Amino acid sequence: MSGPRSILAFGELLWDLLPGGAATLGGAPFNFAYRVKEQGDRARIVSRLGRDDYGRRAAERLAALGMSDACVQWDDRRPTGTVIVSLDGAGQPDYVIVPDVAYDRVEATDAVLTEAARADCICFGTLIQRTAGARAALRAILDAAPATAVRLLDINLRKDCHSPE
Repeated sequence: MSGPRSILAFGELLWDLLPGGAATLGGAPFNFAYRVKEQGDRARIVSRLGRDDYGRRAAERLAALGMSDACVQWDDRRPTGTVIVSLDGAGQPDYVIVPDVAYDRVEATDAVLTEAARADCICFGTLIQRTAGARAALRAILDAAPATAVRLLDINLRKDCHSPE
């Protein structure tokens, strides 16, 4: 294929709250979308932010990075996702991924399904599948994507965020 590819990254857009108080915008789908955009492809992040300070700051950061927020949704009831990162005595990280946050309620809106229908690749992870609603949205997005689109699953099983199902 010649020319830029269209990449849809579905999942968490969140803040990693690091020891010492620093907050870093992250989430595997966001990181993936940013990197492929930097390589010249057309990347869209599909996620959901809370209408709070972290959500506002995330939207500002997306704009500063030149990333589209066309598929970013807003939640009036749930906070923007955060992960509390701590280090044990040996310097090994531990992650507390806060449950019931905005991205857990991401939806397969008409705008998202339109983007999915023209995607060359759909990237998604395991964390976004921790709620039934987000799993249903993912299924709808995958169904809307062309048969030729690559489906890229980033397997990253996190403590208290997956089940055998």
